[in-house]
Amino acid sequence: MTAEPLLVTGTTVLGQHPDADALGMLDGRIVATGAELDVRRRLPEGVRTIDIPGGVIAPGLIDSHCHFEDAAMDTYAVALAKACTIDDALHAIAQFAHTTPAEQWIRGQGWNPILQLLERRAPTKAELDDAGGGRPVLLPEAHGATASTAAMIAAGIDPREHDGRFDRKGLDFLLTVVPPWTDEERSEQLLGAMRVLNRHGITSVVSGATTPRDLGLLRRLADERQSSVRVSAMVMPSGALNPDVTADEWSRLLKDVPMHRDRWMSVRGVKLQIDGGMTLGTAFARSDYPSRPGYRGVCVTNPETLRSRIEAAHTRGLPVGVHVVGDAAIDLALDELGGGDTDRMPDVLIHASLMQPDQIARAADLGVVVSAQVPFLWRNTPTIRSHFGSDMTERAVPFRDWIDTLGLHRVSAGTDHPVNDLDPFTNMYAMCERRDVTGADIGANQSITRDEAFSLYTSSGAAHTGESAHKGQLADGMLADLTVLDLDPLTCTPEELRAATVCVTIVDGQVVHDARARIHK
Repeated sequence: MTAEPLLVTGTTVLGQHPDADALGMLDGRIVATGAELDVRRRLPEGVRTIDIPGGVIAPGLIDSHCHFEDAAMDTYAVALAKACTIDDALHAIAQFAHTTPAEQWIRGQGWNPILQLLERRAPTKAELDDAGGGRPVLLPEAHGATASTAAMIAAGIDPREHDGRFDRKGLDFLLTVVPPWTDEERSEQLLGAMRVLNRHGITSVVSGATTPRDLGLLRRLADERQSSVRVSAMVMPSGALNPDVTADEWSRLLKDVPMHRDRWMSVRGVKLQIDGGMTLGTAFARSDYPSRPGYRGVCVTNPETLRSRIEAAHTRGLPVGVHVVGDAAIDLALDELGGGDTDRMPDVLIHASLMQPDQIARAADLGVVVSAQVPFLWRNTPTIRSHFGSDMTERAVPFRDWIDTLGLHRVSAGTDHPVNDLDPFTNMYAMCERRDVTGADIGANQSITRDEAFSLYTSSGAAHTGESAHKGQLADGMLADLTVLDLDPLTCTPEELRAATVCVTIVDGQVVHDARARIHK
């Protein structure tokens, strides 16, 4: 994309004087906001103009934890997010099998069968064998997978001795067996995913767990000026979330992680994992689950290995982002993160859904930041309550406590897509109203203001990646990343916020999504 002079008119500019009805861009930067005539004087004659009567210009949105790379996979993998029953899933797999070459693996898009299906289980390997016509079928989940008989045979696993259900380590292994996409295919997938984000007003993203290969392709797309989203990556140097490598090999892999930053691409840190999930009932907890005496969740690492991995990353000058959900997992992370005054970006607690007040205070002392996602509560509160009880569930994802103790710009918000929906406005609604999809209370004492929620998606997101000087607000000299909405997200009603429409998205001064604008030359 090559930026050209651009003027947006007929709008209100969020946070500006009431008379401001235009914003001008030049060379990928904002050059003026204000009254249309005044802004036009700052731009070349005959500037391209986008007229959106009644629109509201807002900063481009930033999803600070999103596995966005697979957001546009319908041509390549079977969509399962809308499946409600085992039969729904098997029908989708069978239909997809009929449209793809017989020699091709059948891969699933992200889903959560335990939570979303009526049967509260994943398909069996026998069911996958039947639906897939005997072909290799692999259905990944956030921290596991289901595989068919043919898929296990291809991976060298005896299907007579395995039920086809795999944990995260098993998924990482199976992904090394599946034939890889070509560079052309994967690049098209990444560009398609960016366009999906643009439709939601998202102009920047922190990718949640990026492989070295995807990182290289994203770099190439940025260098070729094809990208429509700015990416800051949490990198898995080995390609796996739980690297099964020696200390020496880990250090070698870290040396291959690029340190260069520009306005399109950067590395936010190295991604590691300690525990499982809140909704899955595998978060590592300080005390027994009320629903399961003697059970405290799952820890996928040990303190010595974790310490070694983090120390090596810090020695390389790289911050670390650690997947933690339960309070015991957070304790382990805080024992190793931080490190005093350094030039590197802050370490990150990713998710931190069950973080306790003493841990928030400890994180503040260590200089550790939080990247959190309230959408886990949107559809799954009853399941979470069944694991942890009402008191802990109402304290889950404590944005109020985080902001009050850490400060607004030491917290950021995201979705963890595809585990949760991408919609940022439903996310803001849930943070402010603390109600789920049914309208039920999900911890009103942790509600935040509308201004705070919007800041978490803009200025706080920019602070999270160390880019506050360049994005996150509408001001002269800032990158021309913005979205035009059909309403004011700060003053509309809660229900209007949930229904907000993105009219136009602009990145680097270029229109990347246009739903209704009248464009004039």
